[in-house]
Amino acid sequence: HQSAMPPTQHLITPKEWEAASSAVLNTIRCFIDGMRSAPCLKARTIKEEIDAKTQNYDVSLFAHLQSLGVVQQVQTLQIPCQPLQKQSKSGKEINPSGLESMLLDHYKGDDRKQILHQIIYPILKQLQQCYAALDTIESNLPPSNDKIESKNKSSKSKRKNAAPPPLGMLSLNDYVNVACLLEFTISISLVPALEYPYLYQLQWNPYKSNSVGKNTSSDGSPIQFPKVTSHTTTMAQKRIQALPKPLAGRISKTALTWGSSYAAKMQESLHKKISDYNKVPHDNDTTEDAITPQQLYDVYSAYQAYREVTSLATSIGHLVLLDRFRPMLLPRHLSDIYLGLLIAERLRWVLLGLEKNMMLPKVQSELQSLFIIRGEREVEKLNSCELQSLERGLLFSSLKFQSSFITNVNSNEVSMVTRTIDHREAALACRTLLSGGAVMTNTEQVVSTTNLSIPPWLRMRLGQFLTTLAGDNLQSVVDVFVAYAHGHGGNSDGDENGSNNNMGDEIMTGAAARLARALCAKPAGQPSSEHGSTPFLEKLCDQFVEFLVEEGQQHIKKSKEAENYELVRSRSSVAMSLTLWATIGQLSMDVFLSTFVRQMASGLFPQGDSGRSKYDAIQSTAAIGAFLATTPSSLDPSTKKKLNAMLVSSLSLLSNNTQCNYPTLLGQILRLASFCFEGTECTESKLVVLLDNNDKSDVASFLNVAVMTIIQTIQVATRLGFEGQNQGKHDVALALLKAASINAFDKDGYSFEHAISTQCDELHPPCYFGKRSGNGDSTDLVKGIERRAKVLGHTVIVPLSRTIDEMSDEMKEDADAWMRIAPSSLFRLVLQLHFSNFTQHDDTSKYALNDGDEEELRVASTALLALLCEECSPALLLGGDNEADNGVLKTLGLILESGAALLRDSQSEHSEELLSTTSIVLSLLVAILELGAEKRSEGGELIFQSMMPSLRTLSCGGDVQSSELSSLVTELAEMASHAMALIATRNEVVSEDSASNARAAAGDKSDIGLIVDHIAEAERDLESSQPPIRARGVVTLRHIARSLADSGVSHVPKKSLVIEVDSVKTSDGSKEQLVLLARTLARICLNALADSESYVYLASVHTLVAISDVCPSEIITLMGSVVSTGTVNITVLTNGAKETSVEMSLAQEQRIKAVEALIFIIRRRGDGIFLNGPSLLETMLFGQMKMATNQAGATQDMSQLIQVQTHDYFQRSQEDGHDEVDARTRLGTGGPVFSCEEGDLLRSAAISLVCELVSTLHPAVIAQYCHALVRLALDALQLESSRPVRRSAALLARELYACVMREETSEEGSEKKATSAMAIAMVCAGEDKLVIALTRCVTATDVDTDNSLAVKGKTR
Repeated sequence: HQSAMPPTQHLITPKEWEAASSAVLNTIRCFIDGMRSAPCLKARTIKEEIDAKTQNYDVSLFAHLQSLGVVQQVQTLQIPCQPLQKQSKSGKEINPSGLESMLLDHYKGDDRKQILHQIIYPILKQLQQCYAALDTIESNLPPSNDKIESKNKSSKSKRKNAAPPPLGMLSLNDYVNVACLLEFTISISLVPALEYPYLYQLQWNPYKSNSVGKNTSSDGSPIQFPKVTSHTTTMAQKRIQALPKPLAGRISKTALTWGSSYAAKMQESLHKKISDYNKVPHDNDTTEDAITPQQLYDVYSAYQAYREVTSLATSIGHLVLLDRFRPMLLPRHLSDIYLGLLIAERLRWVLLGLEKNMMLPKVQSELQSLFIIRGEREVEKLNSCELQSLERGLLFSSLKFQSSFITNVNSNEVSMVTRTIDHREAALACRTLLSGGAVMTNTEQVVSTTNLSIPPWLRMRLGQFLTTLAGDNLQSVVDVFVAYAHGHGGNSDGDENGSNNNMGDEIMTGAAARLARALCAKPAGQPSSEHGSTPFLEKLCDQFVEFLVEEGQQHIKKSKEAENYELVRSRSSVAMSLTLWATIGQLSMDVFLSTFVRQMASGLFPQGDSGRSKYDAIQSTAAIGAFLATTPSSLDPSTKKKLNAMLVSSLSLLSNNTQCNYPTLLGQILRLASFCFEGTECTESKLVVLLDNNDKSDVASFLNVAVMTIIQTIQVATRLGFEGQNQGKHDVALALLKAASINAFDKDGYSFEHAISTQCDELHPPCYFGKRSGNGDSTDLVKGIERRAKVLGHTVIVPLSRTIDEMSDEMKEDADAWMRIAPSSLFRLVLQLHFSNFTQHDDTSKYALNDGDEEELRVASTALLALLCEECSPALLLGGDNEADNGVLKTLGLILESGAALLRDSQSEHSEELLSTTSIVLSLLVAILELGAEKRSEGGELIFQSMMPSLRTLSCGGDVQSSELSSLVTELAEMASHAMALIATRNEVVSEDSASNARAAAGDKSDIGLIVDHIAEAERDLESSQPPIRARGVVTLRHIARSLADSGVSHVPKKSLVIEVDSVKTSDGSKEQLVLLARTLARICLNALADSESYVYLASVHTLVAISDVCPSEIITLMGSVVSTGTVNITVLTNGAKETSVEMSLAQEQRIKAVEALIFIIRRRGDGIFLNGPSLLETMLFGQMKMATNQAGATQDMSQLIQVQTHDYFQRSQEDGHDEVDARTRLGTGGPVFSCEEGDLLRSAAISLVCELVSTLHPAVIAQYCHALVRLALDALQLESSRPVRRSAALLARELYACVMREETSEEGSEKKATSAMAIAMVCAGEDKLVIALTRCVTATDVDTDNSLAVKGKTR
């Protein structure tokens, strides 16, 4: 049938076109009536069916239509109906023979194909041509005037003439007849292909070696082709179920199932004919290049099926695309047209496979010259241009399989359709096909509906087509597959259940996840960029960003129109957001940052030489706010990492300029808010900046957008991205501080500025981030920090604080955690940075600080700290977590950590300030531990445990150069050790019953008896195997020692602010009793020094210091003897307050710890040590130092091994890549202690005690012992090989020289008197030799013996 040149081209007037269209419609009406009256299409009983078969009175459908004159009416339309004309090129008829003749005869006897080719396709073509011409004429006519008035001659009244009807207007009956015709056409052409796809070569793969019809033998082999073994009308029945009611009353169900049944019947007839053909021998050519019957059948069947589906697609496709038929017919038949195009594409692939794998070029040429193939090719050529035009109109791009059997059409020859379809219509058609419209049988034997499925090749092509649609118009695909998925969600027209937040719709969420997986599936062989992105993913991200920008613009518009607004989101908007988050979960980190985030935040960053970005800063900020506002309540770990990289990490992938160290996204939004904040007054609000009715300026609206985006960033990063992770809170606080600090853009002179716009319909003037002339100076940078800190505080942190303060107690409990965490975590960070100014130690290891960021962050922290303290409530700053007291404890721990860091490093000029603050905090901590709750929450107890490392550092004191800080450090050490013991004793509290029994038993005892009972109880605790109970015993001893000190003879009583229950008072005790009690306590504490737990023996050390306050002379002398000799015989009190003589013997480890206690005693007493200092110095210098009998010392080989291992210990941190903190910790320990060095360590401790006395006693006293001291230092440096002893000797030499300097600079009385007793004594003692020995120590030449490679070339 000819379609390129319509036979009705001579019709030029509208009336003639209308007459032609009426003739076509009349023919359609006759065809439908003939279908209704056909005997073969009427429903029959079983008896009638048997009678029809036995009596053979059943007339074929095509013959019935011929008898009614339908075929003759079609022929009068002047359209050729026979595609195969048996004429040669000379015009004479030819008579094909053999298999070719049999196939041609079979075609003529096929009613289904004859009805299609001689009736239906010509009618559809003619109908399409008529109404295409009428539509063109209608569009070219001048517009009719509906208001023309005419006067009635009789009544002279005016009336309006009705508009003339459109040309060729169809009645409702005509529309139903056309719809019935299309439905019947689909049922006899496309539905059989779904019922029996193997009959249409749709399940055949000619590229496989074992495919049917491979030319591997002569043509004598029988023809093989599929046979119908089971009749089915499953697909026809499914289609009938969805038939509209007007059509169901016009066309019978039998007519719609006739095509499938008749196709199977004709296939059985063909199978029988070919079987008979195979039985008869044929004298054909048997050479390799001869055409085999199998090749002829395969090519003919595939080619005929291709011609049929292309004719179907073009005939129906061009018709339903017309404006007359589009509203009623396109929605139902668009999926059928797409299915026809996809089947035609599959058949082209089959023909190409037949051509490449199954025939030689000569066989191919002879096949194309055969009559039946040539006839099919003529029809295919006529349809090729229309097929290309239809594909363009349907937004479909088919795969081009260039077979020689298919006409190659030039794109210039293809005419465009009047109007292409919408992307949403195409997506709806794909959804129809995927939901069952493209189901085919997957086997030749159909026994149930379980054998129905969409073939893999068809599903793959539908997925590729959907991907193409999504790349062009993602919104349409999301609307179809997500927004209108079954289930409530969103808010659309007529949806009463819609609301403004439907992000939790499970059905829509599942549909979005499936769509995202399909969209992000990477096709094989598709090129990608360096970040893994593909052109399709870039188009996808661009559409998502356009959606977010539009959403953000809606928020800006609504905020200008009303103060309190609620933006109701449509179902389509919710679906788009769900699809966006599902897609982010499928994207890689690089694609997410380099493609999606870069495009969305392009307005906030400079674009370099590429010009201005597509979106300005306001649009990007509003898009980010719209993006964060739809964050799901739960996210997978990969999406959380992506959000972390986007929100609180530096974005180095947002520009092609890789040389620049890019700041955070939060920092750029804060700079935009600061830019909008200039010139405006701070508006108090809770979570948003409320706009007055008379002041709805653009600047205030932009500030509101930026502030809301910052708040949403904090909310997402704290509540969703890092649930249950403390590190997340630290990251958010650090990100806020970095946002207020200086970044690389500030130093290069970048800032926001408004651009001049010529467009009048813009919602706001554009704002871009560009470079000013020149770089920013230091003054402008500092002002920028202050301005950003002010904006962050006044518009974000303070409103959050006031919102919580204004809540009732019940509402505060229900408040979101992020609202409380953000201010408190930021406060602790700025406080920690503030204290880190006083130390050289970087105490912000939990925060990822880059080199060079500390100074800028400290400047920003100073500005924020003052603002937070002034504007926010202490409860919020110290609380912020699950419990308010946890926030207080965290703040205390932060200050203790800063103080410990100061003692680990060398002190600065602000050391006294920080240590004083640490002392106050320690006293507060001890009060909380002693007077507070016996048991706190699990979080509070964990915070107490986290303080132990800092308390351990504080309890060890440290090397303090300043004498003014010595007593303060000693006081800190005592309180820290007591706090450690108190923390260790938590949850090991004596029960109330046992405490009451103890009070009842002690009712009649004296004060001394009570003290002895408490001492006995503490001694029993110290013998326990559980460390917390032993710590409780030391705490008891500490309380007893303090009570004795407060009850001493020289003590002046005063009113106590805190009364301790069960405290011991000895107001009636004598001095002798106090001495006995002090000795008893000292004996127990000295024995406790052997404990392996640090918080037990450190507490014992400082308890000895407290005992020394009771009887200084007695305890100092006692401990000096213990350190010197290791044994002592003292009188103590036992049970029953009886005096008993006890001999003590201490191990070297205990004696070393006793030296530490003596050093703390000396520091605590300060200048008051002059009473006991000389005697203690004589004991250390001239007393009998007893060592352990089994201590043989280290041999020379052992000494060298110790040197090597010690050197490796100090170098390990550098070689293993440890941080600087670890290296300082290793150096601070003094190196490892080996078992053979305990004796040396004891002598070193004794010398250290001497050093402490030299640094404390008056130079005149030290001068008396100068000769012995210099001799001691010189002998130790020259003769000793022990490392600890040599270190202590060098320290002694330093203190001797420091004593000389102190003598020269000290002031006595009102006048400064220069004395030289110490200097003279040093010269007389041989100070020059000491200098030489120290010089040799520095160069390490005195220990470089033999093969000592560990120290060779090194300095000490």
